[in-house]
Amino acid sequence: MGKTFTVDPISKRRLSNFGEEDKYYIKDNHEPIISKEDFEKAQEIRLRRAGNKKTAANVNGKRERYSKMYAFSSMLECGFCGSILSRRSWHCRSDYRKVVWHCVTSIKKGKKFCKHSKGLEELAIEGAFMEAYRKLYHSNENLMTDLLETIESELNDNSLNKELKRITNKLRTLLKKEENLVNLRLEGKISDTIYNEKYNEISSEKEFLAEEKVNIETTLKSEIDVKKRLTEFKHLLSSQKMLTEFDRAVFESIVEKIIVGGVNSDGEIDPAMLTIIFKTGETQNKDGKQFKSKRKNAKLETDKLCPQNSDEDKKLYSQGTDYTYRSCGIIKKTQLDCPACSPVFEQATSKVPRTFELPKRMAL
Repeated sequence: MGKTFTVDPISKRRLSNFGEEDKYYIKDNHEPIISKEDFEKAQEIRLRRAGNKKTAANVNGKRERYSKMYAFSSMLECGFCGSILSRRSWHCRSDYRKVVWHCVTSIKKGKKFCKHSKGLEELAIEGAFMEAYRKLYHSNENLMTDLLETIESELNDNSLNKELKRITNKLRTLLKKEENLVNLRLEGKISDTIYNEKYNEISSEKEFLAEEKVNIETTLKSEIDVKKRLTEFKHLLSSQKMLTEFDRAVFESIVEKIIVGGVNSDGEIDPAMLTIIFKTGETQNKDGKQFKSKRKNAKLETDKLCPQNSDEDKKLYSQGTDYTYRSCGIIKKTQLDCPACSPVFEQATSKVPRTFELPKRMAL
């Protein structure tokens, strides 16, 4: 209440109240259209988008587009320059179409500004996440129990709420003291010197507590969001749900972000290195090259392409180069080696004339 105030009751002119008159904030006056959690989440998204457009405070000072069109939108970070990754399609009009994610700096500014980054296939990122989730799923039972206990302790931690309640009660006490002090001054029971001294003490303490209250409320808002994510993560782990294919809802509920590219354990620059950061703080490193799909135009091996080059026929037949003849049924290298067929062969060849003679009618 008090967003506007009336300047003249006769002309009924009203102006926006920027501190000229008192304002009154009423809490829980009517049933809200949306829940408080949804409102806070919407404000978080709004501020994040405003921060990317430099209309609000931005740590990196970069203008980046915030989108959630795809599962990996605004979730992939370049390990070399810190920019987000953009979704692109290679060979989109052919049978070799492939969806990849590439560093925005390398795409827009050029390779020299992020020379180590390379495009990584979307299926490889999905496979790496599923492998990381399987590893988390099949981890040691004691580790899983400890993780669930840690999440439970974080969820049951109400220290900030208690501190906020204490500060609120103290502020109410100071307000009562301030009212009593004003009444004493109006009744003339205290002098101006004592009144000013006590009033300044109460005002300074009120300012300190009000600032502390704002800080705790800000921290509490972020803590509520963290607890909500931990609750979802706990429910997911307790349900013992095994992934057989990529699930966007599961990915967004347990993964904070994925860093693409970096330096591996051997000290070499690896553009396909994936660092998966979970919302619980746990990280896993995966090699994206292991999860790439097979190339459609990959060349097959010679033995697989031409089975005639192998010696499988020799293994099937004891004498692969021998011949069988109908006259005797004996397998020999040549027909002359067969004692039964050689006379028949000689008789047949003797009847064949060695030269060709023309008939007398055709002779010149």
